[in-house]
Amino acid sequence: MDSTGIIQFFLILLTIITTIGFATITYYLAEISRTLKMAGSPQVPLPPADTSSPTRKGPILEPLKPGAMGSLEEALDAICRKYDLESVTLASADGLLIASTKQGSENEAARYSHMYKEGRLHDENGVELLGISHHGETVIAITRPSAPISREQRDALEQDIQSTLRHWV
Repeated sequence: MDSTGIIQFFLILLTIITTIGFATITYYLAEISRTLKMAGSPQVPLPPADTSSPTRKGPILEPLKPGAMGSLEEALDAICRKYDLESVTLASADGLLIASTKQGSENEAARYSHMYKEGRLHDENGVELLGISHHGETVIAITRPSAPISREQRDALEQDIQSTLRHWV
């Protein structure tokens, strides 16, 4: 085989690899788009009503006004301040990150979404998971409270996150 034949062989090989790569990228982009639209997303049950543990008592706080915030992230920061949370991360039931007050939360979103699907609502690091219904789907709120919160505060937190989602998502 002469040098022209070798070059033609490598060009054909490169063309095949490029075509396969393009088809793969197109497939994954379509999957990401479908997931973002929540089409065909698995239904995740909401948590049982009695998941409270001994907690601190605190006043019922005024509802948050997400329209007064400039972005979803600002609204989540306000929620963190209001409920004395270290961070809040919102994830889809599929484990995709929606928003977070913590940098690099993509892996956290995937890990805790899976944990929520298994029915575990707490972990050993103090993380609490809340299932919030939004447009017929469950959004998982991954919260890191500085100290345990009361059932009343948890209910108010869920309402604030739900109103934030209604406004921004």
